[in-house]
This record gives sequence, C-alpha cells and structure tokens, in this order.
Amino acid sequence: MIKSIAEPQGRTSDTASRLTAHLPFFALLITLALTVVAYWTGLRGPLVFDDAANLEPLNDWLQGHVGWTSVVFENDSGLLGRSLSMASFLVNVALLGPDSWGLKLGNLLIHLLNGILAFTLFTRLIRVGALTRKTDRSAYLIAWLGASIWLLHPFLASTVLYVVQRMAMLSALFTLLTMLAYLHGRETLIEKRKHVAFVMFVVVVPACTLLATLSKENGILAPALCAVIELIVFRPAPKMHRSRFASTFIAVALVLPAAIAIILTLIQLPFIASGYLGRPFTLLERMLTEPRVLWDYIGNLAIPNGPQMGFYHDDFRISHDLFDPATTTFAIGAWLVAITAAWRLREIIPGLALGLGIFLVGHSLESTIFPLIIYFEHRNYLPAVGAIWAILSVIAFLSDKIKHKLRYASPIFALAALVLMLVLVAGTAARANVWATQRDIIAQGVLFHPDSKGARFDSITFALAQRPPDFTLARRDADWLRNASEPNTRRLGMIERTLIDCTLDAKADPGLVQEMFAGPADQLEEDLMHAFEFLSDGVASRSCTDLSPAQMADGLAGMLDRWELSGSQRSNWRLRFRAANLYMAVNQNENAIKQAKLAYADGRIPINTAIMIAGLLLYCGDTVSAKNILDTVERKLRPSDKLAREIVLDDRNKIREAEQERAQRSKVKN
Repeated sequence: MIKSIAEPQGRTSDTASRLTAHLPFFALLITLALTVVAYWTGLRGPLVFDDAANLEPLNDWLQGHVGWTSVVFENDSGLLGRSLSMASFLVNVALLGPDSWGLKLGNLLIHLLNGILAFTLFTRLIRVGALTRKTDRSAYLIAWLGASIWLLHPFLASTVLYVVQRMAMLSALFTLLTMLAYLHGRETLIEKRKHVAFVMFVVVVPACTLLATLSKENGILAPALCAVIELIVFRPAPKMHRSRFASTFIAVALVLPAAIAIILTLIQLPFIASGYLGRPFTLLERMLTEPRVLWDYIGNLAIPNGPQMGFYHDDFRISHDLFDPATTTFAIGAWLVAITAAWRLREIIPGLALGLGIFLVGHSLESTIFPLIIYFEHRNYLPAVGAIWAILSVIAFLSDKIKHKLRYASPIFALAALVLMLVLVAGTAARANVWATQRDIIAQGVLFHPDSKGARFDSITFALAQRPPDFTLARRDADWLRNASEPNTRRLGMIERTLIDCTLDAKADPGLVQEMFAGPADQLEEDLMHAFEFLSDGVASRSCTDLSPAQMADGLAGMLDRWELSGSQRSNWRLRFRAANLYMAVNQNENAIKQAKLAYADGRIPINTAIMIAGLLLYCGDTVSAKNILDTVERKLRPSDKLAREIVLDDRNKIREAEQERAQRSKVKN
C-alpha cells in the first residue's frame, strides 16, 4: 500500500519539478509579448533630436551620393565611428525602408534580444551563487523577474524609441555576450575543461568586446564588467588566495583603468579640458554633480516617475561645491556607505555588490570626467541590469528571512510580481504613447520640466514650424527664457524673441538685437549656436527692419571677435560661415572672404563644410584661397564620396575658367 501511494507521489513530484524548472522560460515568452504590446504605439513616432543628423549618411546612400562602405566605415560618430551600429542601420533601411517606424522596430527587436540575454545572464549568475548565499530552484523565477523588469521598465523607453540610441543598445548586446562568455569560460575552468575556457577567454571575450566597442565606445568597459564578476562571484574560499590569472585580470581590466581615470582627472589633459569650453559647467562641477545624478537614476529605476522622464533634464541643478546644493555631500557620502556596505555583505548577498559594481562601472565613461551632458536616461540601458540585480538580491535575501514566518508567502510574492509587471507595462505604454508624437514629447517636457532650457527651445522651434505658426506659444516660451536668471538662457530668449518678431512683424527690437550680441565674453553653448543659426537663416530669407543680413553678419562677427573662440571650436566656424554667407548675400565680398577664412581657420572642420567655404570664396573672387582649400580637401576625400568629388571637380573647372578669363583680360590689356 505504501509503495503504491509513493510511486504516484514521486511521479507527481518530478512533474512539478520539471514545471518549476521551465516556468521562467514560459513566463519570459509572455514578458516578451507584453514588451511588444507596451512599445507598439511608440513605433509610429517621429525621429527626434539628433536622429536626423546621425542618420544623414543613410539618406546620402539612398540617393546614390555615397557607397555603403562610406556609411559603415567612414562615419564621424564617436572616436571609432561606431561602424557596427551604422551597418545595422543600413541593413534596417534596406529591409524596412527609411521610415522611422522600421528603424524603431529594429530597436525594439534588439531590445527583446537583449532581454533574453539579460535573463540568461541572471540565470547563470544564480547558478554560480551570485544572488544570495542560499538559493533554491524557485530562485530562477528571480531571473525572469529581473529580465522582465528590465524589458518593461519605462525608464528605458527613451533608449528604445530614440533611434540613434541603437548604438547604446548594440553595445549592450555584445557586452552582455562578453559577460556570458566570461562566465562560461570561468565555469569550464573550474570543471577542468581548459580547452573550452581557453577559447572563451582568448577568442570569444575579446571578439565580443571588439564588437561592443565598434557599436559604441562604452563597449570597452566589457572586460571591466567581467573583472567585477571575477572579483565578487569567483572569490576564493576562506584562507585561500586568488589565482595569478584572476588577480592579474582584475588588476589590468578594473584597477588600472580606474587609476588612469583618476590621473586624467587630476592632470586635466587638454583633449578633455577643451571639451568643457562649450559647457555651462566645469570638470569639477560635473564630478560633483554626477553622484547626485546617479542616485536620481537609481530612484527612477526603483520607483519610476513616468511624467518626469524623457530628454529634458538640463534643469538638473549643477553642484558648484560640496555644499551648493547641500545634497552633494550627502550623495557622495551615501555612495561611500553603499559601496562599503555592499562589500561587507558580499559573502551573504553577493548580488548586491555585483549589481552595484555593474551599475557603477557601466557609468564610468559617460558619468565621470568626459565633457558630456550631465543627465541622459539612455546611459542606464546596460547599467540598469546591475541596479535591478542589486535590488532583487536584497529583496531575495529579505524574503528568505520572512517567508517561513509569513503564511501564504509564495502566493503573496507571486501576486506582487504580477502587479509589478502590470504597473510596468502600463508605465511603458504611457511613455510610448507620449513618444508617438513630437508635440506630446515637447509638451510633457515643458509641463514637468518648466525650467528646462532645451524644452522651451524645442517648443519654440516646433511652434514656428506649424502651418500656420503658433506665435502665441512661441512668444510664451521665448519670454520665459528672457526672464531666466542665467545670462546665456536670457540671451537665448532674446534670440528667439527676435526671430519671432522678424517672422511675424518683419521688425526687430533694436534693444534686443544690441543686447543679444553684447554681454560679457563667455563660451558659446550648443543651444545658443543653433539659435543664432536659425535666426541667421530667418534674416537671410525675409526682410526684417532693424536686423538686415549685413547687421546680422556684423553682430556675429563682432561677437565672435570679442569672445576669442578657438578656430577649431564648432560654434566658431559654424557661425563664421553663417556670417560669410550673409555678407555674400549683400555683396560685401571682402567681409565674406574674411569670415570664410576665419571659419576655415586651421582646417579642422568637416569636409563638406570646407567644400562649401571653397565655393563661397570662389563666388567672391578669391580663387587662390578656394584652390588651396580644394587641394587639401581632395587629399582627404574617400573613394566613396561621389557627390563631394563631383562638387570639387565642378569648382576646379570654375577656377580654371576664371584663371583663363583673367589671363585673357591681361593679354588684351597688354
């Protein structure tokens, strides 16, 4: 009797065990489907911000102006060109066309693949004991939960639906593959399968790191993330020492880069310091501000605040010293406490130290010394994997402590996970709905970030682009900028108000015109440069009393002379070129030639701009300078630059004709 009862129970137990083992995989399929549903509305949204500029090579390729090799291998994005990301865009356009819907769908598919990789990583980490000291088979559901949170989190929506952030997503994909390859190699090394470990460490890990780096420069951090895994997960047993291989790897991949970063911060190399010339903050201010930014990222990952999310975070308060604002010291101290606590608890909650390490190392390029914008949500795409793992590790540890004391613990935890999934789906769907139209993106930015200069600027630009233009909305935001406390923000408001007045009334306010070109010598920030460019185009295209093209050119030239910007600084050569065009439009050729030469300066400008400057000089009669620029440009042209070569050839023919005419006139005169 006992035997007959025991056998069915054993079979039932085995069946339940198999179901438990496969449940996370079935659940992941449901999560992937929910992710598609949540993002679907946002796929019809427009290209935003710098999407169009970064994808311009694709338009050149579609029009036959350049070959595919130029798009993939000759891109100027980042230090290394991000060729793999550009190749993915090329394939995307070839398969689905150039519309934003197809490009955003491509991003979503990569996001789904990354979610599967995150689930696989979490599963492997659980297997090697990188969650808590005690784990059971049900812990694999945490791998599903972690991957689901990452896939559905609304804080990552601005990465998935921002087309050009394909670069960050692809870099994350190959970084996750690098970490998985390292884990596999490390496990096989423990199992004495040294030939497999050799292939992982010598072939797969370096190859995936290279692919990650060619997607975006963040990929160079992949070995450091593997070193974090080595440091926390594969720590030696008590009274044992790390192997020479492990110690050397940690030193080279983690400690050495950290030391180099500290040295670069201290000595402030020119190539780093010069990048701060166009920023409203210094290197020290950025380093003081970022600890607060990182805590803000953690806060949004832990408790999403959908309406506050998006691109308009330029209103984030800069830390000018340790006590301005006072939260600066608190943020730095809190990070020291968190890191210390995670290290001390690494034996019982290894996932806390591991997750925190992945989060911080993942931010070590874009949130430290380099002169990037202070706050960007897409920087969290890969680091969020670490932050979520750290949070879940603490939750798993605490739930293990209370589940034996709590009746119906498993159903309660399951219900909580289900509710969390539904909340995240709703949150991401809401974000995707906002991203469906540019109007909603900007409107929500202005509403929830009213002090954002970028949101106000984009609102004005969008309002003026409507047919008919919404001058009431544009004036509202321009006047808000004019009344701001920060000088450059006020100057931006003056420029925008002048543009509105010229567009609507064909008359500028002389006081505003004088003031926007005046003021103390300062650095010309990116938004100011773009505002001056828009105003220059507006003045060139329509008559405006008290701001003629010549007056606009005089104002730009005088301002740039007074501010003494370096010749290679982007705002300098772009506005010099605008001034040259304005002078040329009113036949002030000598002034046009002077500004064109100043724009060309030391030649460190894009080839296309150099060609346009040569054309302007040729039009104004300075064939010698035009020929010199074309000689330099031709040496830099690539075989795939078909359109550029045609323009250069046409300009050379014009120069030859001008020289022949000059020679003929000289001959007749003699």
